[in-house]
Amino acid sequence: MRSRATLRLAAWALLAALASGCTTTTPISRVALPPVTTIEGVVTQPVDGGFTLTDDTGSIFVRARLPGGAASGLPAGERVKVYGNLQGGHERIFDGYVIRRANGEQIVVTKPTPHFGFVIQGEFR
Repeated sequence: MRSRATLRLAAWALLAALASGCTTTTPISRVALPPVTTIEGVVTQPVDGGFTLTDDTGSIFVRARLPGGAASGLPAGERVKVYGNLQGGHERIFDGYVIRRANGEQIVVTKPTPHFGFVIQGEFR
């Protein structure tokens, strides 16, 4: 019985950790695999297909390729929140799924896999 209670507690801890990754902002220096998370910062280098996002802890390239090759229109200096996840590999690249601008506008970058769809159906804050 004790192992069942331990397993149940571990499952709740994992669920809480995954849920918090979806609702809180993670400092850029602490972004890690695998959970989907939200990062926030200032756009410092907008380029085709993405931008560099910087906060007090560091910076990371955010891949943000819009459908049809449309430009995101994010200027350097704009503060944004990005919902996505860290891409695996040697380079630190954050795959952005949804970008929230300071004025509340949400830019849906890609259609994420089904288990990520809830953030697009509801408002991302």
